[in-house]
Amino acid sequence: VYGVLHIVNFAHGAFLTVAMFGVWLAWSQLGLDPYLSMILLVPAMAALGYAAQRWVIGPASRGSDNSILLVTLGLSIMIENGLLAIFRSDTRTIDTDYAFQVVEAGPLLLSFPRVVGLGAALVTAVVLWLILNRTDIGRAIRAVAKEKLGASLVGIDVAHVYAVTFAIGSACLAVAAAL
Repeated sequence: VYGVLHIVNFAHGAFLTVAMFGVWLAWSQLGLDPYLSMILLVPAMAALGYAAQRWVIGPASRGSDNSILLVTLGLSIMIENGLLAIFRSDTRTIDTDYAFQVVEAGPLLLSFPRVVGLGAALVTAVVLWLILNRTDIGRAIRAVAKEKLGASLVGIDVAHVYAVTFAIGSACLAVAAAL
């Protein structure tokens, strides 16, 4: 979000916490493997990110980039306290059968979860690159990042692009939480 739109999103860490609790709930309540929980969490977190930017952060900041800092900080505090009220401050962990498995790569013994994490990070990076460089919304995001007023003048809906960018960032948080 910062790299593309040059906006500091203080709520980003709080959204990551929401995603991690989503992974934990999918595991504890649905019996879903943390890696498989991405199937549910990526679209859910993308929708949450889109909604937060479109209907909370954007209107509350009134289009001023300076106000976005305060709005996202306030949103972060609200999310964190809401999670604290719901889940309390107890520590939670996820125990999987493969947590301590290793992958042999010649003389190296690599942790299976870290190998999966590396693979998923590479896939996520490629998907982000494809979105930003090969799609219309990617071109719109890059145009808004380069020149917001110019993008608006050629018909790009800047508010929608901001919301989509927040949605993509939140979807990436879901991947990170599951890993």
